[in-house]
Amino acid sequence: MTHDRDSHEYLPIGLGEMTGIAPAAVEAAAPILQTASGGSIRAGVWTGVVLAGIGVVSLIIRQWGPWQVIAGTQRRADIEGMGKRIAELETRLDRQSIQHEQKIEQERREHAAELQIMRHRMNNLDQCLTMLLALIELDPERARDSAARVRQMRERQEANEIAEKGAIAAARLAPAIKPHAPESAPLI
Repeated sequence: MTHDRDSHEYLPIGLGEMTGIAPAAVEAAAPILQTASGGSIRAGVWTGVVLAGIGVVSLIIRQWGPWQVIAGTQRRADIEGMGKRIAELETRLDRQSIQHEQKIEQERREHAAELQIMRHRMNNLDQCLTMLLALIELDPERARDSAARVRQMRERQEANEIAEKGAIAAARLAPAIKPHAPESAPLI
């Protein structure tokens, strides 16, 4: 047997037939065997690298299916998770929207009440001024007495206005202050 670099004579005859290995594999392994028997190391290294590369590629191909299954499962889980989060956010947004609408309606009622108080006050002032002028026109000498009567009337009106404003302020605070239920005593 000669050990030429390009010769495959050093391979035992019928190696592929005896082991059931394909002739192409025997051909690919020839440089490695040649290196082991003293041939070129470079050819053996490159052949080993090529065979390792083929092994890695075949491993990747074999694992591609399971990777796809795992990735698909993960994507489905992510989409389901996002769907749940979106549903929770929609629910929260709906709840906040309802609360906001209730708050706006409460503020509208409060402003309407305040406007009613302002109108009432303006009517009272107009009424007092008109009455004072009428009393002065009837009897200019009793203007001092007329002014005192109008001042007393105005003081009563101001007291009523303060009570109305207090009622509005209490109505604003009522939703903020929630009464606590009394604790029930244990039954014996």
